[in-house]
Amino acid sequence: MLNKFFKIFLIAIAFAYYTSAVKAEDTIKIAIIEPMSGPLASVGLDLIEGLEFYAERINKAGGVLGGKHIEIVPYDNAMVAEKTIQQLRKVIDEDIRYVTQGVGSNHALNIIKTLGKHNKRNPGKEIMFLNHSAVTTSFTNELCNFYHFRFDANVDMKVAALVSQMTKDPSIKKVYLLNQNYAYGQSFQAAARRLLAERAPQIEIVGDELIVPFGKILDFNPYVSKITSSGADTVLTGNWGPDAARLITATANSQLKVKFYTIYAGIPAAMNSMGVKISTFNPIVQVTEAHENDPSHPDWLKEIDAEYMAFSNKSPYADRQRFMMEMFAAALEKAGTADPTAVAWAMEGMTARGAHGDVYMRPEDHQMHFDMVLSHISTDVEKTFIYNNEDYGMAYVTDGWVNMADITLPTTCKMKRPKK
Repeated sequence: MLNKFFKIFLIAIAFAYYTSAVKAEDTIKIAIIEPMSGPLASVGLDLIEGLEFYAERINKAGGVLGGKHIEIVPYDNAMVAEKTIQQLRKVIDEDIRYVTQGVGSNHALNIIKTLGKHNKRNPGKEIMFLNHSAVTTSFTNELCNFYHFRFDANVDMKVAALVSQMTKDPSIKKVYLLNQNYAYGQSFQAAARRLLAERAPQIEIVGDELIVPFGKILDFNPYVSKITSSGADTVLTGNWGPDAARLITATANSQLKVKFYTIYAGIPAAMNSMGVKISTFNPIVQVTEAHENDPSHPDWLKEIDAEYMAFSNKSPYADRQRFMMEMFAAALEKAGTADPTAVAWAMEGMTARGAHGDVYMRPEDHQMHFDMVLSHISTDVEKTFIYNNEDYGMAYVTDGWVNMADITLPTTCKMKRPKK
């Protein structure tokens, strides 16, 4: 009798092992390394939630490669560089072949360098980096890598879009540059200097500073005084998070009327921290892939936006996670395998649907290209922004679109490719 129960026990263990193995084979995992704790936890958690939503849509539609599901596996880096490396090593140890990240270019740089070494040393075990938001330009220039794909526009492209919009406003004559002193902010500064000189020589740069990043400056009044003294009518800044919110708040509290041209100052977390009065005191212009109130917003995307609202109780903000996941699924199907090398070859040169025409993955450097919309925060909108069922009472109004061709810039990438 004991032997009988022991045999049943062994069979149960074997079945459980077989079931888990089959389940693992039927799942394509994407590790996402973002802050889930610390001062930027809300940003990271929102991104994880968005990725889970788009993965679920693909899974409900039948999955990929004959029914395999995409599984999102979150890892918390608490916005600490060392933790990003620690979590990436866990991803490698757990044999997850795809990783995504986007909050903080310094963290993305660590991933690019670490995976570059890993992939070179471990042929057949390569890991692909799906970069959804880390935009430092060098990542798809001198640091380009076959296993790195960026689905957001890079800093130079975004600054080109901002400058193109600025040239349409004859009231802009003097610009103050204020950026964070790390890879991303330095990239923004360099792009702004070059593109203003090339595309808007009539606009004078009257100030140019780099600040200590990530919330360490509590009082921006000295910077507001410098902007006032410079006579600037516009601030061109890549600042984000508390550095953007505190700068804009200090400017409004000082009653200084200037325009803000930004990449991230209009993100939901910044809008919420500033409130309606501050967010609308001065024009805050941002550049994104889409927004709900744009007159050309397509019906199919409106349907997805409504699904996302039902899933998360939040309005959609960025569209790049959607087309990243849709392109990833398409590349898996085209490759006919989940092997990252085959998927990378399949993804080169692919197009996918965007809010304003197709998005395109340039094969030369693995940089995504698409039309971009300029918008500003306003209370005069059809749909106000909702976040966890809280109505912000404001959202975005379109100022104009910049065509993909106008922000398609040369690349210095000299990519080394594996054999097919």
